[in-house]
Amino acid sequence: MINQRSARRRVGDVVRQIVTLVPMLWAVTGFATAPIGSRILFAGGSRVPPAVQAFAWQVIETRCNYQRYEREQRSFWAYDVRIRRTGTDVIYSINILSDLAWEKTDPPAIIEMTVVDDGGVRLTTLRSSLVLCGS
Repeated sequence: MINQRSARRRVGDVVRQIVTLVPMLWAVTGFATAPIGSRILFAGGSRVPPAVQAFAWQVIETRCNYQRYEREQRSFWAYDVRIRRTGTDVIYSINILSDLAWEKTDPPAIIEMTVVDDGGVRLTTLRSSLVLCGS
């Protein structure tokens, strides 16, 4: 009788642990993993296609004044993405926050870009704060 009670308690404890872990896992998976070729984290369910995400990362790599080791130390988050359609073109306005996880005294850099998908992907606007990005 005592063994059955302790077994039920253990099963109940395991079930409670699983029930508390599942919402945390859902929260963690709310951010999609970056596609190959992009280190920018977009929100889960983002409607930005992988080709545009990879292009946005390529813009940061080639047009923003980060040394390679600096890019590897930073995190890049797409915190505001707006998508609109004009005719056959799709326009993506992407705002990216870039910071160092371990350096909380420096303000994060903000990179704003507009990418147009008109059959090919091209950059139309690039602005930044705290890091030099050129067209």
